[in-house]
Amino acid sequence: MASYDPRQLLGYYNRLAPRERILVGVAAVSVVSILLYSFVWDPLQTSREQLTRRITAKEKDLSEIQRERDTYLDLKRRLDSNQAAFAPVDSSFNLFAYLQGEISQAVSKEHILSMNPSTKNSAEFQEEMVEIKLQQLSLPQIVDLVYRVEKGQHPLRFSRLQIKKRFNDIWNFDVGATVSLLKSTGAS
Repeated sequence: MASYDPRQLLGYYNRLAPRERILVGVAAVSVVSILLYSFVWDPLQTSREQLTRRITAKEKDLSEIQRERDTYLDLKRRLDSNQAAFAPVDSSFNLFAYLQGEISQAVSKEHILSMNPSTKNSAEFQEEMVEIKLQQLSLPQIVDLVYRVEKGQHPLRFSRLQIKKRFNDIWNFDVGATVSLLKSTGAS
């Protein structure tokens, strides 16, 4: 096998006619251009397009993650606010007796029509309820009653509160309410 000498190639080029030299020069420039396009320019453009698509997909993923984060934080806030409803309650706490004391401090006994306690049990919770019916209360008495129940020593919530204006006395109201307390049964 003979060794290759670049001077032979230059000698061969010099022996070509001027028209052939131009043709070889154009062919060389074409080959170099095709090689640059195929191995440099096209891969750069392809990688740029892929990078643009990946950036768009990642931005979309980021916005979805932020939306999910906002949903999570909203649900966490709701759960934390609902945890107050399941706050540990003293086992000796009697909802009926407590409400009877708070109501009698806010209104006199002749305004109390009825107070009916009831209990509902589920697998995880026990709900104690007291249904209250009051008559001929003034607006300040209603405000005092609601404040005493919701902001008292044992803060509770009204699960239902209905205030009706009396047809024959527009300054007094009849009140129907239900106060409930959820207790965990300990079974999970």
